[in-house]
Amino acid sequence: MRLNSRDFIRGIILTVICTFITGLYQVIASGFTINWITLKPVVIAAVGAGISYLTKNLLTNSKGNFMTYESIEQPVQDRG
Repeated sequence: MRLNSRDFIRGIILTVICTFITGLYQVIASGFTINWITLKPVVIAAVGAGISYLTKNLLTNSKGNFMTYESIEQPVQDRG
């Protein structure tokens, strides 16, 4: 349960995609007016998406199991 640089890069990519889609929707819905009232939901959605992605990765082990510790595999002993 830890984050590495790949998690942060994917988080940034997710945030950029979320920002673009939400921003495009807000600009079209507001009649192509760009101001803080239009951009505030975009910023909130982008920050929320980035934090959610990083939190999910922090709470997921390397096998993709959510909120499960890494299993420690014991070496197999030869009983021959």
